[in-house]
Amino acid sequence: MSQSKTTIVTGANTGLGFETAKGLAKAGHKVYLACRSEDKARAAVAKIRRAHKDADLNFLKMDLLDRPGIKAAAEQFSAENERLDILVNNAGVMGPPHTITQNGLELQLDANHMGHFYLTFLLLDRLDQKDETRVVNISSLAGKRPDADIYFDNINFENGAYESGREFMGLKGMAAYSQSKFANLLFTLELKDRLEAAGKNIKSIAAHPGASNTDLKRNMKKHLQILAPIIGRFMNISKPEQGAESFMMAALDPNVRAGEFYGPTDNGEYNGPAGLVPLPENARDKALAKRFWEFSEDHLGIKFRI
Repeated sequence: MSQSKTTIVTGANTGLGFETAKGLAKAGHKVYLACRSEDKARAAVAKIRRAHKDADLNFLKMDLLDRPGIKAAAEQFSAENERLDILVNNAGVMGPPHTITQNGLELQLDANHMGHFYLTFLLLDRLDQKDETRVVNISSLAGKRPDADIYFDNINFENGAYESGREFMGLKGMAAYSQSKFANLLFTLELKDRLEAAGKNIKSIAAHPGASNTDLKRNMKKHLQILAPIIGRFMNISKPEQGAESFMMAALDPNVRAGEFYGPTDNGEYNGPAGLVPLPENARDKALAKRFWEFSEDHLGIKFRI
């Protein structure tokens, strides 16, 4: 893909999102940092500009749990731009206390999937161009775990299911987290099929960072946050700039194809060079993907017309 493109990266003020925004700015792109906090976004902009003084960087206020706010952000972007070349749906949360949001969804599913589903819907007209554009959905190794599925019978992990399930370094709700990251894959593949059926030149692609040291650990207990970097050295956890390499490949590599999944290729996809990685078999379940797409539409009260 050529330079001078316009891109949006959600959660771009820190970690993997920051490194992705920085990499896209280095490539000459006009980058919108879609973040909840303007102060943190401005600090990220200043940091990127120290490395790339001519970077074209913009703030887009966005809280993925705030549906009117997402709509306002999409309207602001659309008023300022005729096209969107790359949408990187990156922002996410892992392992918070069990919370049902004001939207009636478990927090991780709402933030990690539903907010991005709605944002993509709102920006589809700006993505719909004669030349190629891309939607890059950021999943996780958690989306490939054996318990990664859509739990329609208890999608909010209520009645103790959230606390009694799998944990990671003291974080509860890991099965719910896996559900949300598996949702990213189902969305990617169903979007790809619908775009291709409609003859749209928009590539829907998924990526994951492997095991990377990011702010997702912010819900861990303080002593575990302190120990995390030490533990990470033994677990081959990569730095955010390394984890973001697969995001950059999905966003920029001219050989990437719609519906593919990119991540680190060494040590069980924990780290190593970015490349094509296998999708979990159940992500290819078209009936499941269609059902979950319709669930998402119904929840938002929209019809994703492509």
